[in-house]
Amino acid sequence: MKKFAFLVLSALSAIPASAGGVAWEKSYADAKIKAGLEGRLLYLDFYTDW
Repeated sequence: MKKFAFLVLSALSAIPASAGGVAWEKSYADAKIKAGLEGRLLYLDFYTDW
């Protein structure tokens, strides 16, 4: 039962993020300025393909 509740809550928590879409910034400097003006946090996504 706990696993089922966790899956349902996980699925529901993803809905608001996907509903509005995400506007990714290509420049860190621009994103930092924009986040500061809007009072938001930055999300940095790093990956590698070694």
